[in-house]
Amino acid sequence: MFSLGFTFTCAAKPIITIFTEQFPPYNFSNKGQLQGINLDIVRTLCELSQVECKFELLPWARAYDLVQKNQLSGLVSTARSAEREDLFYWVGPLVSSRTFFYRLRDNKHINPTDITQVSAYTLGVVRGNIYEGLVESIGFQQDKNLLKVAHHYEYMNLFFKNKIDLILGSEFALDYQLQQFGHGGKEVVKLVELPVNTLQGNYVVFNKEMPIEIVERFNEQLEKLKAVDNFDAYRHRYVQ
Repeated sequence: MFSLGFTFTCAAKPIITIFTEQFPPYNFSNKGQLQGINLDIVRTLCELSQVECKFELLPWARAYDLVQKNQLSGLVSTARSAEREDLFYWVGPLVSSRTFFYRLRDNKHINPTDITQVSAYTLGVVRGNIYEGLVESIGFQQDKNLLKVAHHYEYMNLFFKNKIDLILGSEFALDYQLQQFGHGGKEVVKLVELPVNTLQGNYVVFNKEMPIEIVERFNEQLEKLKAVDNFDAYRHRYVQ
């Protein structure tokens, strides 16, 4: 029995809620079915750890707030940073990829060649997203050249209407984001990589009141799962 009065027995599996957001290919809803590279990994970890997990898709800011308030809850995928370190228990890293700035192919006048030049243009980000602080640290400012929105589709819509100059996208995620707007990768051009040296990859996080035995079980099973093929089987379901 745990100190918080939480009993872990074979007869009654612990039930936890894993919050997630629409961020393909890592976690997303496809015709009502929640899936994705990291979500599939976490679902497997739940089974291996003998924990019943319920997944709930929410906007990022809402999910990030709820996981800090609900004892038996987690959140996937969460970028690990110094500012967030003490807020959660961490299980990972899971799967992630490099992030770049992109422009529309026709906008040839937008052509920064290094990170010091990108803030000469306008950019959209999701409010509360890990990228928000990173782009502000390299010169982007709200109400000047940085537009903060609640959902990815808001800035993507403005981007394709030539209302903002740049978007950010990870190498794995961008094609999925573009497909949601009926576009493919040919419409955009990869520019400068966003330095993410302060980040440590994508994780599933748990509320700090989660029984530590559950967290330890997840980390133990994650290491075993990663040792099989470094998550290649999960990655190849969504990224060729």
